[in-house]
Amino acid sequence: MSILPRHIPAVHLTALQEELAAAGITLGPVKPGTRVTRIVDHGGIRWELKFVGHGYWCVTGPGIEHGVGMDAPEAAEHIAAAALDADEPGIPAPSTWRGVPVPQEYATRWDSPEAVAWREGAGAALALASLRAVTQTDS
Repeated sequence: MSILPRHIPAVHLTALQEELAAAGITLGPVKPGTRVTRIVDHGGIRWELKFVGHGYWCVTGPGIEHGVGMDAPEAAEHIAAAALDADEPGIPAPSTWRGVPVPQEYATRWDSPEAVAWREGAGAALALASLRAVTQTDS
């Protein structure tokens, strides 16, 4: 039996909307297939805010894979602070990631959503190659 909420109470949803609006952020739609997760796109970054009860939200986005519990003001502040600025250079990438050379388009903005997606894809490809190597040596 789940102890997580099955819906977002109006008082908490309103509080989140007000905090985000004060930071210049628009609350997006409900994530498909969920009832308590909202999507926020701000500054070129996609965030997910999952209501976990008592006014707290599990915020997931770049650099936060499993979510961090925050109240509405903290979530709005975190999302606003992390918005990508075209004038800022971003975090530079290492020359290789898990032994794979980093393509130039991701090397300049290592903190961008595209670079995160590339890392996840490269990690999946490396895991598949490892599984194939193990199964071939066992036969």
